[in-house]
Amino acid sequence: MIADVPAGFDQWEWSKMPLSKNSAVTAYFLQSPQTPDWNLVEDFYSYCPAPHRDFWICPIGEDNWTFFKGDGGSWILSKIILPYTEKPKLKGPFHAISKSQKNGKEVWVYLSTFKFNDIQNILKLTYSQKIDSFKSIEKSHDLWIFKEDMGRLMFSEQGEYVILVHVL
Repeated sequence: MIADVPAGFDQWEWSKMPLSKNSAVTAYFLQSPQTPDWNLVEDFYSYCPAPHRDFWICPIGEDNWTFFKGDGGSWILSKIILPYTEKPKLKGPFHAISKSQKNGKEVWVYLSTFKFNDIQNILKLTYSQKIDSFKSIEKSHDLWIFKEDMGRLMFSEQGEYVILVHVL
């Protein structure tokens, strides 16, 4: 048992390995059982959608965690470490995966495992008073224009995931 592993996962056997020499980030490799018990994971983290294929992502405490099947067939659990300390500009059932500057604008990229319509409905409830208008490019209402200084938000369905790009 390794103390850094989140609850639920601590019932399994892990081996610990740093992800790089210059990083404090550690990956945990599942030793036993060889195949994860997804029912156990779902019991602890029912707020995170069931895994899609061999990849799962979930906010646990103050961190985002990912659990995925590596190239060699081993299962790997790790925190997602982003190169910034600033909190994401939007809140919702998605994970910030990138922040950059482009043409003087701040660009946040988020990943959601929720279905396209579900993520939009959740965000409409949260941000309804801040939405100025909707546009449709590839799908209905896949571009939102916010009021004030909240910029615009684009939705793109990519297989089982939805990518959100927020430009401020």
